[in-house]
Parts: sequence; structure tokens; C-alpha cells
Amino acid sequence: MDKRLLDEDRVFQICFVTHDVEASAKWFSELTGKPIPPEGKAADPEEAQAVYMGMPAAVGCRIIMFPFGNIDVEFLQPGPEKSAWRDLLEEKGPGCHHIAFKTRNLTKRHAFLEGHGHKLLQRGEFEGGHGRYAYYDTVKDLGVLIELLEFDNDKEPQP
Repeated sequence: MDKRLLDEDRVFQICFVTHDVEASAKWFSELTGKPIPPEGKAADPEEAQAVYMGMPAAVGCRIIMFPFGNIDVEFLQPGPEKSAWRDLLEEKGPGCHHIAFKTRNLTKRHAFLEGHGHKLLQRGEFEGGHGRYAYYDTVKDLGVLIELLEFDNDKEPQP
């Protein structure tokens, strides 16, 4: 088993889950002086091929991502269906949902996190089919989830 989580010395993203992505983005824009970026969304269910709690799932969300020089700050409004996003919002209310790290080998990092007792909660493909995400339950130890992001243009060969 691999003995590390990180492929690079960088936090890629921090995400805040919210009931109203537009209101949160407006507030953050006014706070930081950064313009509100265009809204994005999760991939459509056929493309996403999402799995939630071990079962195929049609999950959706609205996303507004503020890019900074060293990190992206994401605001995410989950759809009404059960998901890792909806669960944490209902359990804790609006706030920090996850910190994300980029990986070149999701297979190895998955084994590392699960080997440390952090269960995979949800995974899926990005909109546009250029990579994938996976959320791991680190709430007990960290207070938020860890997300791993793997991009097709930068991934290692995997089984």
C-alpha cells in the first residue's frame, strides 16, 4: 500500500456547501472584490456515472468556483436527492464541506484512504468527461470530507 496521500504539496480547493449558491457567491464576491464566476453544475447522470454509498446514484448540484492564484474556493448547492453534499448540509448546515487534493493515481490514493479507515462516500465523473472525483469520510478526524480529483490529462496508468 502507498504510504502517502499527496502527489503534490498543494491544497487544490476548499468547498462550502450552501442552501443558496447565488446568495453565497454574491456575499463572497462583495467580501473579496472578485467578480462572480459563471455557474457550473455536476455532470448529467449518464455522464457522471455517480456512486453514492456503494450504489449507482443520480446526484446533482450547482457550483460557483472562485479561482485564486493558489487555490479554488467553491460554493456548492446540492440537489434535493441524497448525496455526500446533501448529507453534510443537512447534518451540519451551511459551511465547509471538503478540502480537495489533486491526484495522479486515484486507485492508489483510494487504497491509502480506505486503509486508514476513511470510507468512500461518493464518486463520479466530471462534466465534460475529463476526470473524476471521490469523497472520503474524514469528518470524525477533520470536521470535513477529503475530496480527491483526478484529471485524465495528468493521470498515471492504473489497473
